[in-house]
Amino acid sequence: MSFDRVREPVWIDDPSIDAAEFQRVRMDELRLNQLTRVADALYPLITRYQSNTLGRPLTVLDVSSGNGDLAVRWAVKAARERRDLRITTVDPNRHAIEEQQRLADRSGVEVRSIQLDCFRSPLPLGFDVVISTMLMHRLDDSQAFRLLQSMQGSCQQAMIVCDFKRSRLNCALVNVASRLLVRSAVCRHDAMARIHSSFSEREIARIARSALGRPVRIRRLLPYHFVLVADEAVQTEMVPAFA
Repeated sequence: MSFDRVREPVWIDDPSIDAAEFQRVRMDELRLNQLTRVADALYPLITRYQSNTLGRPLTVLDVSSGNGDLAVRWAVKAARERRDLRITTVDPNRHAIEEQQRLADRSGVEVRSIQLDCFRSPLPLGFDVVISTMLMHRLDDSQAFRLLQSMQGSCQQAMIVCDFKRSRLNCALVNVASRLLVRSAVCRHDAMARIHSSFSEREIARIARSALGRPVRIRRLLPYHFVLVADEAVQTEMVPAFA
């Protein structure tokens, strides 16, 4: 059962947060991501498009990638499987960019990181797959519309969106997980705020179909996420932008 969306600011976005607290929050988020195994669930959705690259690398753009733990995990898995996967991340936060590179170095893989605010600057172009994880819940309808259109302009094969699913059950699951596994009060607050702020599957599907003018597929990703994929080659329709 769902409930009305209530957008709540996440404390990690406070520009006054210091580097030490930022690091604590990111480590807690890393722990939660490892528990949910979201990186492993998304990896086959990304690499399925490698068969279309005709021997060249599969290029992936990870939008607003945080501390980069998902991108680094994908790079590690690709290296183990001897896949030629080239990952670029973009994030507006300098601390996040620095942490991405530290994590990539410790893991022995290469991830290109770009400090970029995707709402102030256009996304880089020409990627096979463009993916956004845990970002949509921070946006209003018009911002989500514009981001989806920007992602579509950057991708050549597919765009993938993964985010939290708003429901009472997910509120309960996240509340328990954050109390048991999270040390930072900022992360505990943000975990609940993200569920309250998330779109329902129906809401994000409506926005995506309007923004993209193409079919989208949505499925649940346990324990409390959904995945939206747009990869069908259809003629793009002219649609009005959100005000």
